[in-house]
Amino acid sequence: MIPALIIGGALAAASTAANLYSESKNREAAAASRAAGQAKLNEMLGQSNAEYDDMRRKIEGYYDTRGMLGSANDVKDYKAGIDAYNPNDYVADVGTFNYGKTKEDFLNPYYAKILGDTTNQIQHTAAGAGLGRGTGAVLNIAKGVTEKSDELYKTAMSEFNTDRQFSYQQYQDAITNNQNRLNALRDAAQYKLGLKGQLASDYYNVMDAKNADLIKAQQDKLAAQQAYGTAMASLY
Repeated sequence: MIPALIIGGALAAASTAANLYSESKNREAAAASRAAGQAKLNEMLGQSNAEYDDMRRKIEGYYDTRGMLGSANDVKDYKAGIDAYNPNDYVADVGTFNYGKTKEDFLNPYYAKILGDTTNQIQHTAAGAGLGRGTGAVLNIAKGVTEKSDELYKTAMSEFNTDRQFSYQQYQDAITNNQNRLNALRDAAQYKLGLKGQLASDYYNVMDAKNADLIKAQQDKLAAQQAYGTAMASLY
């Protein structure tokens, strides 16, 4: 007969061995489960990264090939246009009105002959009246010459003023016409600059939207990576 002590010891040993075997199997199963979970998460993370990379390429492709108005060159052209724009280029230079004539320029070219004829005529009249070359004749001649000279100068002055006014009006008309031309050029330059500004603004807005979309995709990618990292940590 086998002693009870020996039997009890054998049973205890067998139970311990069974427990150790079961625990080993559990550890192996847990390790296998973690490995399988880790492999699956790695596979999903790889797929997620590939999907976000593909999304990024599609975003860049959309903004680069959508036929958008505006470009980086338009931004440069707009800045260059602003730098080159000078309002003074569109203001007429009035200069100084220079008439350059005097009333003497309008005196009758036969001024001296007219005065001489006036003298002869008065003298002839005086002789006919029996005044001869006396004081009365001299006074009449002086008076007649003075009146004729005054008449000629008044006529010259009138013509001088008329011509000066006409010349000044021509000067003003030239300034007005030149300023009108400059106004048209200024309006055209501003309109062209405005169009460039719209193109530059459009380009800026598109690039801003593109960057916002790319940043959002990158943030989503990082968030997914963090989520997978948390899931990985929970396996241990």
